[in-house]
Amino acid sequence: MTLGEKLKDIRKRFGLSQEQLAEIMNVSRQAITKWETDKGMPDVMNLQELAKVFGVTVDYFLSDEGTSAVKIMTKALDKTKYKSKLSAYNEILKEFYGEPWEVYVLSRSKKFKLTDFIIDTLTAPEISPVDTADMLSDMSPYYLAKKDGVKLLVNIRKWVLTAVELPSDTNEKKFTYGKDAFVNTGKLKL
Repeated sequence: MTLGEKLKDIRKRFGLSQEQLAEIMNVSRQAITKWETDKGMPDVMNLQELAKVFGVTVDYFLSDEGTSAVKIMTKALDKTKYKSKLSAYNEILKEFYGEPWEVYVLSRSKKFKLTDFIIDTLTAPEISPVDTADMLSDMSPYYLAKKDGVKLLVNIRKWVLTAVELPSDTNEKKFTYGKDAFVNTGKLKL
C-alpha cells in the first residue's frame, strides 16, 4: 500500500472526513487530498503528527508493507466551541460519529485485582498519587460507535477524543478492553 492508500484507509476506519483530519492536522483539506492521492507527501513534521494522531509509527506510513493493525486515534478538542461540558459530548459525537454511525452509551467498571493495582503502583514510580486517584475516579463517558463492521470504543476525557478500534467480533452487549469491563446501556440518539 502507498502512503496515500494507508492514510485514506486509516482516516476512514476512524470515521473522519478529509475536512476533520485537516482540522486535526491544522492543514488544508486539499493537502489531505494530495497526500491520499499520492500527488504530494506530508513533510516530516506532518508525518510525525499523523503518526501521533493515529497511534502508529512514521514507519507505518513509509514502509511498503500492507495494512497493520491500527488501533487508536486521538484528537484534542477545542473546549471553547461548546457551551457546556454535558452538551459538548453529544455535539462531539454528532460531529465525528453522526449518520450513518450508530452510537451506544457504555457503562465502565474496572476489572483488576487489588494486588495487581498495588504492584503496578509500586513498580511504576512515575505514576503519582494524583494520577492514581484520577485512574480510580475516571468518570468520563465511554461509547461504542459502529458502522460497516467497524467498532470503535470512544472516550472523551479532559477535552481529548480517543477512539480505539475493536475487533469486529467484539460482543456489543458486554466486553472487556484492557483492565476495563464495558456494558452497553442503550443506543444514543444524536
